[in-house]
Amino acid sequence: MYIFEIVVPGIWIDLEDRGLAWRTEGLLRSLQSQFFEANLALNLFEEAQSAVAARFPDRDAWFRDSQRRAEIQQALEVEVGGMLNRELMDQIRFQSEVIFKRERWASGVVPRELQHRIPFVHARTFLYALDSFDKLLNVLAKEPGAPSALTDAKDEMARLFPTLREVRNSAHHIEDRLRYLGKYNKPLDLKPVNAGGIRAPGGALILDNLNGSRYGATMVDGHFGEVDVSNESMEGLQAVLNNVYRAYPWKGPKQHLPSV
Repeated sequence: MYIFEIVVPGIWIDLEDRGLAWRTEGLLRSLQSQFFEANLALNLFEEAQSAVAARFPDRDAWFRDSQRRAEIQQALEVEVGGMLNRELMDQIRFQSEVIFKRERWASGVVPRELQHRIPFVHARTFLYALDSFDKLLNVLAKEPGAPSALTDAKDEMARLFPTLREVRNSAHHIEDRLRYLGKYNKPLDLKPVNAGGIRAPGGALILDNLNGSRYGATMVDGHFGEVDVSNESMEGLQAVLNNVYRAYPWKGPKQHLPSV
């Protein structure tokens, strides 16, 4: 498990305007929450990817499943009895498959369609946490008397995650992208793609895509963008958050997070 540590320089922010200090502390707490949510999402993402990779059944499991399917089908054939025409056999095969799958689900087997989607769920959680972090940082930077270091933090976020906002927008507005619509319902102008084994010289609409640890989508400008769900991304986010904390004057003893 990855655990990304942060140091808060004090207990409360030392500003004369206590209303501003209280508001800033609230924004910083939310920033911290998004950071740890991204940390959690990364761990769950990697666990889910490992589970999907280990999913492939071995020969013995395939043989046992085939035998059980045959047993269920034979039992249904006996139950129906008489001459079995094609229509009845189709119904029996369908019902035997339903019974077999429900048995497997009851034993704890996760359907492939569900397990395959688990990494996508965690990748999008990571993406949304980074996007919320970025939005909160922009709000903090606009507060009265905000430290100039927050501008540097914003610039660093843009450098680390240049396509973050637009990949997030496409993930959230898939109903528009599937209709080849961009901003203000204007048609997408698809651009060539050459990224991680994906090559489309004439352009392509790519949505909800996972290529290893990289979650990607066609963005509003027609280009393909990606955000890396990785340890390296979290390290960059960690540095940004620690720099944001250090930008403010604090009172009280410093804090080490997360807790146990």
